[in-house]
Amino acid sequence: MKKMWAEPKIAVQEFVPNEYVAACFQLACGRGSDPSFPYGEHWNSGERGNVSHSTIGTPDTCGDASANRVITDDGGFVQSVGEYNGEQGWLNGGLDYVLQMDGNNTVDPGDVIFWHTEASGWSDRRKWNHWGVVQQQDPSHPNHS
Repeated sequence: MKKMWAEPKIAVQEFVPNEYVAACFQLACGRGSDPSFPYGEHWNSGERGNVSHSTIGTPDTCGDASANRVITDDGGFVQSVGEYNGEQGWLNGGLDYVLQMDGNNTVDPGDVIFWHTEASGWSDRRKWNHWGVVQQQDPSHPNHS
């Protein structure tokens, strides 16, 4: 079989940016600052144990906007919420309800999220119910990738 020589060719692939851009949000629990339930009660079950809520702005608590994380999927739908607690570390959370203020079914500033966290120790059965208004982390830089 006879081999054929082929001239080398270069294929150039153009970069196409991903259209999905992550947004960074802050979420502080409002229960310690406003226990009146201004948005109603939308939790799947009640709190357990002797629990309390810190006021908004208290570092390393549910009232600290930078201590809570909102986990979304690629479409912006809330999957879960967690909290970093200065005494207990990361507390796993569960999503109970999202009150959509704009009706677009994705997390946006102004939406109200109802979630719960549970104590991290196996013998500690405490459960906290939280609500908070989603805020843009840095309004001058709304998107991060």
